[in-house]
Amino acid sequence: MSPLERSIEKQRGYTLPELLFGMALGLLVIAAATSAYGTSKQTWNAMAAADAVHTNARAALRNIREQAHMAGASYLQASSFKVSTNEIISTVTFNVEISPSEDIGQAALAGVNGAKSIESLTLGHWRALDAIDCQGNTGSTHTSVRNDYKLNTNKELSCKDINPSNSTYQALAEGVEDFQLRYAEATPSMQTIQWKTANQVTDMSQVLAIEVCLRVASISTVHNTTPNTNIKGCQDEALPSDGRVRRTFKRVMALRNRDGVMP
Repeated sequence: MSPLERSIEKQRGYTLPELLFGMALGLLVIAAATSAYGTSKQTWNAMAAADAVHTNARAALRNIREQAHMAGASYLQASSFKVSTNEIISTVTFNVEISPSEDIGQAALAGVNGAKSIESLTLGHWRALDAIDCQGNTGSTHTSVRNDYKLNTNKELSCKDINPSNSTYQALAEGVEDFQLRYAEATPSMQTIQWKTANQVTDMSQVLAIEVCLRVASISTVHNTTPNTNIKGCQDEALPSDGRVRRTFKRVMALRNRDGVMP
């Protein structure tokens, strides 16, 4: 075989069947990688949506819990003081007393029962105890802070201090589809506690705890997400099937300053 023939033999390429087989194998690898990427992306989207739902719920429930723990709390206040001074030392004497636990005419706890746009919760405490309202503001000059929580038309849980005349509701958490409340009212004479809605409570000063229920949905849709039939909403309703991640959160919050209601 001549040198030219040997060179031609070395440069021989792939046959058509070999090329077709290689292309088919490559397409299979690309299809598998694309499918794996799509599945991973959907899983990531579902996890991100679930995380956002839990984050919104935590923010709302933490805010309400902090205000509920202060509701109706008393505090120490100086009724008078006397200062004696001379050239050497100064002496200050304080006479302290405990404030009443609730402002007259502005109860520490109030609620309205009704449709999603009506249901509301109001929690009050002395401004001298903590001047920060549910929005983080401290500018009010009222003696008490009264935070009112309710849903707005954008599916957001909102709140404001209702004492200042210029206050406006601001959103605390988004994606909140339902906000329901129950109140644990005590009957000291019968040594019983019953869970009631706001319109069923006869005396809010006898309420020892509140149950807050939030149904929260993701803002974005996750198309491979289907509702769990074992999970119900705040009013025992079935969850919608529209590709959004939904969770229902219930928390019982004790009103610490009502410990002396039951004998």
